[in-house]
Amino acid sequence: MLVRTATIQDLGTLVDFGKRLTQESPKFRAQGFDEDQAVKLFTYLIQGNESIFLICDEYDNPVGTLIGCLDIDWRTNHRLAFEQGVYVLPEYRASGVGCELVQYFIEWAKINNADRIQLGTISGIHADKTINLYKSLGFELIGYVLEMEV
Repeated sequence: MLVRTATIQDLGTLVDFGKRLTQESPKFRAQGFDEDQAVKLFTYLIQGNESIFLICDEYDNPVGTLIGCLDIDWRTNHRLAFEQGVYVLPEYRASGVGCELVQYFIEWAKINNADRIQLGTISGIHADKTINLYKSLGFELIGYVLEMEV
């Protein structure tokens, strides 16, 4: 497997992954998917605006992706690296793809002088396994996310 940064040529695949994630997650499916907004945001992130968009390839075939960003923590003024999404095709889960993507993200965060890294899981897709993966890489569970439609 090869982890690399996404390019504009990957937009179609990335949008497809977004659609797949949305369909697989009951919560996301109910919220819908705005393809035009996804294309705009993905283009912005691929252009490297304090962000990284990763793809994990097997034989030039994308099988997983991770969106990561940098920002300043308002409380501490620390540089915070955070992920906005991780998706691995179902047939590649438990194959190490997610681990490779997160490890690459960790290295990117270090190179970009992040003070902390935050990962989460809100899709409802194998949250327990995802949390265990993150813990195995040195992350600690620090809280929960609650949501309400308005």
